[in-house]
Amino acid sequence: MDGRDITNANSGYNPQNPFANRDPRLAATVLYNGASYRGRAVETFRPNGLDSPDGPESFNTSPTGYYLRKFMDESRDLGSATGSQAPWIYFRLGEVLLNYAEAQNEAAGPDASVYDAVNRIRARASMPNLPVGLTQTQMRDRIRHERQVELAYEEHRYYDVRRWRIANRTENLPVRGVAITKDASGALQYSFPTVQERRFNDRNYFLPIPLKETQANPNLVQNTGY
Repeated sequence: MDGRDITNANSGYNPQNPFANRDPRLAATVLYNGASYRGRAVETFRPNGLDSPDGPESFNTSPTGYYLRKFMDESRDLGSATGSQAPWIYFRLGEVLLNYAEAQNEAAGPDASVYDAVNRIRARASMPNLPVGLTQTQMRDRIRHERQVELAYEEHRYYDVRRWRIANRTENLPVRGVAITKDASGALQYSFPTVQERRFNDRNYFLPIPLKETQANPNLVQNTGY
């Protein structure tokens, strides 16, 4: 798998074996059915999966069928943990490289330094280098995808899609989960139901100006849609 979107016919993606041959950062970011965690395989299948709504803590199970793995330390004793002593990372090298790649591509196109920045991140994840000969637009798309994958759950996506002015497309798509049914023979069947509908209006690119500010300065014009 080289990171192609699963909708790409050449990606090798199989919806009935959806976690095989994927970008290694998938397994490093989320827990899914069959992933190894704390000495056993995660079970989100139904019936009777330990980590599904049929498990011992049905009230606490994931509506999507996935659980967060990023930031988790498997060595911690959950029974006696009182908090984390790890420093919080505000700015890491991966973001620095992606910020540079995006800025340089916009300024000068996909030169060697842009490729180098992105490929350094991909190499760390055991992913192949980007294909050579990308246009500026193609590189822009690859950088945006790389940010979505590499910086997942690091509080960037919300702002990225707004500054790129693509939120009206990306944020009007439903949130889908994975539902897995295990039959009597042990075979698994996968489906991908909608678990949440989302709506994004153009006004959501901005926050409303607080009423007290418009009252204090009548020359302020409220943002459109509020």
